Amino acid sequence: MNNTLRLCIVFIVSVFAYNPSLAEDKNSLLEYERRVDVERDRVAFVEITSEIPVNMFIMYAPQYTNYMKSGSTQGAFEVKDVLWYFYPIPAMFDNQTVFFIVKGGAKFSITYENIKERIERLFKGEILLRSGANSFFRKGIDSLRLTQNLPGLQIEIEASEDVQVMAVKVMDYISLTRGIKSFEDIYGMASFKGRGSLSFRSPDFDDLYVIVKSENGVNIRYKTWANREAANAGC
Repeated sequence: MNNTLRLCIVFIVSVFAYNPSLAEDKNSLLEYERRVDVERDRVAFVEITSEIPVNMFIMYAPQYTNYMKSGSTQGAFEVKDVLWYFYPIPAMFDNQTVFFIVKGGAKFSITYENIKERIERLFKGEILLRSGANSFFRKGIDSLRLTQNLPGLQIEIEASEDVQVMAVKVMDYISLTRGIKSFEDIYGMASFKGRGSLSFRSPDFDDLYVIVKSENGVNIRYKTWANREAANAGC
């Protein structure tokens, strides 16, 4: 085999090995949609795990219909850079349907429970995982929304480094993102704050935002636990 032929073979192999379009096709296979149907009186717990941070959108029927028609994700609940995510879908009064648009690929599993039986367990004193996440917070100021809260729910937050952590309500989050208040201003007034870790009880049903400021990025893990105090409001 002459040198010219060898060079041609090397060139062809290199093109196929590093062809960007082939890499894009491979990545596109990692994006998927999952529909979760939950019958009345049941609760579904969706667990998503990945070896690398992934992004996703969580949509109820109106947002999903709009997404299918226009491609818009307006109104959807966006979750970024998660390695593990645990999300409850309770159907206390009506059937529920929720759609998950996962970007980047991840393992997806669902566990169903009977709501009445779960509440009975809570009243008997059991403490049960309700929601959680393991997320990478990028350097600077980053945040993650805590949703599906119940009054009395135990919330535990842990950072991989000794950084300032706070959980605030929507108005404080908006004030920060719009530049009305600084991180330091909001941290100084926050009811739920700490360094490295944070543990408190949810005061009401309102969503909270975990906000962290770091120099190089940090992993944040949170879990919410249902208990006897929260059982009066849900499971």
